Amino acid sequence: MEYWLELMARSLVESGDYRVSSRLESRAEYHPADNTPKLVAAVVDVETTGISPDSDKIIEFGVCLFEYDRQNGRIYKVLGSWEWLEDPGGPIPREITTITGLTDEMVAGHRIDDRAVDDLLGRVVLVIAHNADFDRRFLEKRLPAFATKHWACSRSDIDEGIRSSALEFIAYSLGFFHDGHRAASDCRATLHALAQSLTGTGRLALQALLEQARLPTWRLWARDAAIEKKDILKARGYTWSPGEFGRPKCWYRDVSDADKAAEVSWLRANVMWPDQAVWALRITARDRYSDRCWGWGEREQVRTIVPSLPLGTISIANQSP
Repeated sequence: MEYWLELMARSLVESGDYRVSSRLESRAEYHPADNTPKLVAAVVDVETTGISPDSDKIIEFGVCLFEYDRQNGRIYKVLGSWEWLEDPGGPIPREITTITGLTDEMVAGHRIDDRAVDDLLGRVVLVIAHNADFDRRFLEKRLPAFATKHWACSRSDIDEGIRSSALEFIAYSLGFFHDGHRAASDCRATLHALAQSLTGTGRLALQALLEQARLPTWRLWARDAAIEKKDILKARGYTWSPGEFGRPKCWYRDVSDADKAAEVSWLRANVMWPDQAVWALRITARDRYSDRCWGWGEREQVRTIVPSLPLGTISIANQSP
């Protein structure tokens, strides 16, 4: 039966009139072992009772460890997948049960094994999540060891060339489907997507993610900018931070090291008054996607901007990803 199903699926695809998606199966490896030095990374995902780490709780946590080549992003052995349910200490909202399928009865009495997670993280150089801005904040609050790791985001740090960054849509575009909104399944789907080549460049998705994660960025704040400047800021690519979760209420933009000086100059010339300062916060993978990225940083001194020399290789940690 399986042979005939595969034959029919192939015929549909070859007709040019259909697209066929296959269920993602667990894999033990993506590339055969060789003598290349390898590092270990983790893909993580959480299901929660809501969107605020201050008031909501994790109800499911999944993690998948794998070996990779830091130079070309090649994924080797999948070291294993683990998942835990956790009782949030209160009822799971109905809408969360609708999305995840998790019920009060399923999580009752369960708890994440903190020691087991700490042991796993001891091997990990880089943590990857598909929505790291969400997952990191929840995990750091529940499992503080995550605060010491470098992080990257498969949603924000890669240009997939796909119209939507939603994991389900990426899976569809790559020809597979999985049980979405369950932690371990989402981890395996993210890992599989990272092992694919990007449209256009042919580079592995993980290679693109690693290159972006290693680059420091600057968060520039248009602090105390006049309200009349909002349209010019928005047109320039600035984002409004409404002050949620204790964050500043201000327009901001993230730029590279190479673009920082020019962007500060633009802010001074087009938005800020002479007596107003531009504030800048330097961000690396050690703090990226955490609450620590939402401080003002340092006041930029007024100075003459001269062309900078090309940046050299920048290390982002004790052992960078």
